[in-house]
Amino acid sequence: MTRIAPIAAFLATSLATFLAATLALPAQAAVKYSWQQVSASSSMPTGLNLELAFSEQAVAAGSLYLNIRNECDLGPPCIDPQSSLLSLRYWFDHPTVGGQHNLIDYGYLTPPRNYYDRIVMDLTFLPGGMLGGSIFASDGNSDFRMASQGGLFTVVDANSDEPFGCGLQYPDCSGASGMLESAAQNVTEVPEPATGAIVGLGLVAAWCARRRRRPARGNA
Repeated sequence: MTRIAPIAAFLATSLATFLAATLALPAQAAVKYSWQQVSASSSMPTGLNLELAFSEQAVAAGSLYLNIRNECDLGPPCIDPQSSLLSLRYWFDHPTVGGQHNLIDYGYLTPPRNYYDRIVMDLTFLPGGMLGGSIFASDGNSDFRMASQGGLFTVVDANSDEPFGCGLQYPDCSGASGMLESAAQNVTEVPEPATGAIVGLGLVAAWCARRRRRPARGNA
């Protein structure tokens, strides 16, 4: 038994080292942009929110064109494999009714939240952490379209099947202007998915080594 234990400990340690090298995925930096409203419009409700997260590589490239269509109800493959747009969240806060109205919540490599995801964007990453270009997004329940002159975006139109937000109360929803800005504190790291497995394997290796030492003390 005392001869087998060192071999088991060695194999467990080697296995943990090997899987750490092969399973660990590099951390992906996410650069986040958020809506900063400049002017309101009488044809739109207040409380517009828009948050976008891009990979650091996409931002470094200087420009990005995407045409995404995720329709999982039609069968696989239904998830766009792009890795530039990590998330898009759009919604309205109502002054008296709680919740996130007209919510579009797109996530990287995740199934559509509602009927489908349809996103078309042609963007330029401008100096000073600003965006320019055009964005269209729809999830089958709500949609919006905006375009910019330089770094100033204007909502061209927005619609929803919901009563609040750009829904029944605002049938001609458009006109609000703002900027999509990135702040230094908004740069975060996406955690490595293999970290938990690697830590677990390390604990197995430590347990085997401990088992190996116990008989040695008993024989002494």
